[in-house]
Amino acid sequence: MAAALRDALRGEALVLCLALLNSRTPEVPAIAAASGYDAVYVDLEHTATSLETAQMLCATAAGAGIAGLVRVPSHDPSVIARVLDGGAVGIIVPHVNSKEEAEAVVQAARFPPIGHRSISGPNAVSGYQPRAADELVELLERRTVVAVMVETPAAVEASDAIAAVEGVDMILVGPSDLTAEMGIHRQYENAHFHRAVESVAAACRDHGVALGIAGIKSLDLLNRFVGLGLRFVSAGTDVGMMTEAATARARALRGLEGPQREPS
Repeated sequence: MAAALRDALRGEALVLCLALLNSRTPEVPAIAAASGYDAVYVDLEHTATSLETAQMLCATAAGAGIAGLVRVPSHDPSVIARVLDGGAVGIIVPHVNSKEEAEAVVQAARFPPIGHRSISGPNAVSGYQPRAADELVELLERRTVVAVMVETPAAVEASDAIAAVEGVDMILVGPSDLTAEMGIHRQYENAHFHRAVESVAAACRDHGVALGIAGIKSLDLLNRFVGLGLRFVSAGTDVGMMTEAATARARALRGLEGPQREPS
C-alpha cells in the first residue's frame, strides 16, 4: 500500500487510515498495519509533533508496508516540501476553501510541469535507491498523494472547482469543523450536513477525485457515504482508540469487584 496508495484511491476498496496524534514511537505504524489499516497520517496541525518525528513515522510505515501521510499545519509551501522530501507518501492540507488555494497546494507538492516542487533526493517513498534524476522525479510524482480538506460552507460551495484542479487526488471532508461552521456542530445526522457531503461527493465523481472523510463513527452513515463514492476513511485517532479501549476494559474489570465479602 505504501507504493500504491494513489492507485488504491482510484479503486473500489476502502482505504482505512489511523490518525497519529500522540504516538511518536516507530512501532506504532507497524501495529496499525498488523491491525488491518492501509495508512497512517501524522497530525502536525493539532499537535507538537516535529518534522523529524513525522519523517521517522512515515519511514516505519513504509517498512511495515502501509502508507505514511502527514497532515500539515498550514498551506506553507516550505512545510509541504519538507514533509514530502522527508518521505511522506502524501500530504493532507487543512482548510482549503477555494480553487486558488488548491492550486497553490499543488504548486508546492508536485514537480514541474504541474507544480514547482524542488527536486531533492531519494527518500522512503523511493526506497532510498539511487536513481537518475528524471527517473526519481517520475517515481515520486506517480506515488505522491495530494489531499485537501473541505471544512467550511465556502469550501463545499467551491468543491467542484477544487476537484477540477489538476494534481489533486482526494478531497477529505472534515465533519467537526464543517458542522461547527454550519452552526450544527457534530450533528452528523443533520440533513444539511448530508447535503454538503453529497455536493462534495458529486464534485469528486465528476472529476475523478477520491472522496475521503474523517471523524465519523456511525457505520450506517459511513455506509451511506460509501454509496456516494467514499474511498478513504480516517477511522479514528490513536488517543481516541486507546481511551475507548482502556475505558471499556476498566469498566469491565470494575464490575468484578461486586459487594464486599465478610472475612471468614
